[in-house]
Amino acid sequence: MAFIEARNLRKLYGRGGNLVTAIGGLSFTIEAGEFVGIMGPSGAGKSTLLNLLATLDQPTSGEVLIDQENLTYLSKAALAKFRRQRLGFIFQDFNLLPGLTVEENIVLPLTLAHTPLAQIQTACQTVSRILGLTDLLTAAPDEISLGQQQRVACARAMITQPQLLFADEPTGSLDSQAATELLQYLTAINQREHTTILLVTHDAFTASFCQRIIFIKDGMLFAELRRQKTRAAFFQQVIDMQATIGGGQKYDLF
Repeated sequence: MAFIEARNLRKLYGRGGNLVTAIGGLSFTIEAGEFVGIMGPSGAGKSTLLNLLATLDQPTSGEVLIDQENLTYLSKAALAKFRRQRLGFIFQDFNLLPGLTVEENIVLPLTLAHTPLAQIQTACQTVSRILGLTDLLTAAPDEISLGQQQRVACARAMITQPQLLFADEPTGSLDSQAATELLQYLTAINQREHTTILLVTHDAFTASFCQRIIFIKDGMLFAELRRQKTRAAFFQQVIDMQATIGGGQKYDLF
């Protein structure tokens, strides 16, 4: 049974003769526990698609189902509750609050939900250990590196133990070492916690950590790749597909 199901999703912007089609009728499924990437040229509709699947935006037509629940027609209040309880989000801009410590940023979702203090402390210890943040909890966000800040954002997204984690260009602001570390942590979360991850990226190296890549172009499904051999081999497949779709170049990081 599919965990995420997109049914003929369409998203139009503008009106009258100025209509622009961002997503032109996409249908696909994602199984529970998959680590899936969405790729395509600039302007292909990647972030728009993620926002539709994450219920941050409403489709012009079509439906989104998560865990067999149709989210398309839920009220704003019901959608907000669904996101808060079951989804996690990591964005390129970390959105950490500078007036809070690392620990306070991480536990913010549980604090806002009035979770008991003992439960908050246990959850913080768990995600901090997984993401290597235990020694940084008392620091302020501006006292740690960009890679560490992104891991804090990841910890904040994971502390509610979401079934589904959305990541929009999570390595875009990171150097290669920090990006690799974050991707390794996401892989560990996917494997240990069986968290379903949906990641938007333009970068082939980032995409090579996924199990499957959905390529879109001009708001439509273009192709799909599944990782079957080594990550290095999958990286080369992604590069070749980017060249085919018109959004990549040949290079080698392995």
